Amino acid sequence: MPATHQSDRSETGDDGARIASNRLVRAFYIALGFISLGLGILGYVVPLLPGTVFILLAAFFFFRSSERMYNWVIYNKRFGHLVRAYRAGHGMPRRIKVYAISLIVLSFVTTIAFVVSEAAIRILLVVTAAAISTFILTRPTTEKVLAGAE
Repeated sequence: MPATHQSDRSETGDDGARIASNRLVRAFYIALGFISLGLGILGYVVPLLPGTVFILLAAFFFFRSSERMYNWVIYNKRFGHLVRAYRAGHGMPRRIKVYAISLIVLSFVTTIAFVVSEAAIRILLVVTAAAISTFILTRPTTEKVLAGAE
């Protein structure tokens, strides 16, 4: 695992992880980090599950709980570049946004249509899908950010 050097810090837009001081909070964040990381890795294999969004969530949770795991995520050769670009303010690539939202819509519509019959749960699923999609859409788009920098 690479050490966090000054040049790496400027690339990620921070000066190291900000670990929660409360052990219970830290344990909660690390658990959420591993769950998000697992879902993110699964998302790169399972067609209907977006991976990048969960990897970004894992980085956030590890940022608050484990500098070692945070560094592992941001320097991972498969997806670390996406997290570093996001942390540097470059946002998410357009293709990742389209892919993630398409899969969210497909999976939530399928679940609502064929799995869930209770109206309250259907409403909750629609609200959740809308919230996740809104979050993704309100993030900067990498191509726009980089075009504006030139």
